[in-house]
Amino acid sequence: MIRVLLIHPDRIPHYRIPIYTYLSSYLKEYGFEFIVTSDGIQSDNKSFIDFKYIEMPLSTRSIARLIHEQPIDVIIDFMELKHTYLFPTYFIARFIHGKKMIYWGQGRDLLDAGSSIKNLAYATEQAMCDAIILYAEHLKKYIPKRFHEKTFIANNTLYIDYQGFSPGTTREKVLAEYGIQTKKNIICMGRMQKRKRVDHLAEALASMNRPDIGLILVGPDPEGILDGIAGNTIYKLGPIYGNKRFDLLTASDVYCLPGAVGLSIIDAFHCGLPFVTEDGDESAEIGYLQNGINGFVVRRGDIKDLSEKLTLLIDNDELRRDFSNAARREIETNGHIQNMCRGFRDALYHATGNRKTDG
Repeated sequence: MIRVLLIHPDRIPHYRIPIYTYLSSYLKEYGFEFIVTSDGIQSDNKSFIDFKYIEMPLSTRSIARLIHEQPIDVIIDFMELKHTYLFPTYFIARFIHGKKMIYWGQGRDLLDAGSSIKNLAYATEQAMCDAIILYAEHLKKYIPKRFHEKTFIANNTLYIDYQGFSPGTTREKVLAEYGIQTKKNIICMGRMQKRKRVDHLAEALASMNRPDIGLILVGPDPEGILDGIAGNTIYKLGPIYGNKRFDLLTASDVYCLPGAVGLSIIDAFHCGLPFVTEDGDESAEIGYLQNGINGFVVRRGDIKDLSEKLTLLIDNDELRRDFSNAARREIETNGHIQNMCRGFRDALYHATGNRKTDG
């Protein structure tokens, strides 16, 4: 069994725990023991941890000690440039202990992809590793071509076991639980931040002037951006977790996030919601969105175009069903967690030369 250590800096978000549990089980079938170390786990985690986990304050010293004391063969680097122990870890693991190294990430800082200093640091990091795992195929443009042979794709996704409404639950009951009285509803779910441009969504709703269309906003608001957003058909529900949030998604009609598309598209597509966003923001997950097939991408800041596309999907039931079916197909294929796991497996094969004959 080849022992694989994933260094996950900071605290592990709750949504990654099921992912790591699934990945651990998957890799075990191919001869890899999966171990994760981090500074801790997000406090609201309710998922069972079914993988080997080592919690410790991450630093150059603690990582060096762990590598020295544990029989680790491969290290998956999920560290970022801001972590001062990143390059010391490469030096200690690769050049002193001879460990294999795999980079996992987006290939660049997508919020600052034009920074020559950062890009040089990324290229240096990727030159030192034995394999590269990227969040999405379209991110290969950020990887120097000389590294493409050791680059593998593991589409960034989630592990979701939600199968729809439980017996006795209906769309009407879900909406009534939150006092939502509108017949058709647009939903936006996640941490409310300025960069997500939720204000554009509120403007689009106002321009529709449709009392039958509601806007459901779900998630914490640490920046207070919702303070200036109000309306008779705007429902600000705060954080909702577990199956209740999936019930609410399933009871809605269209998902809209004007800002950068993230993992929320996975939740939306899993529940069959067409996705509408604005252009101009690079992200790994935007690769799931096929403009005109399972969602729309409108011009950034074009409130008229945004409201027209949302109205089209709300009013055209047949088109919305077609988009909904396409959304589910996309996430059941390209967004399935086994696709992500295969990317990890193939990168590990490449780095170690270990390949089971049944793989």
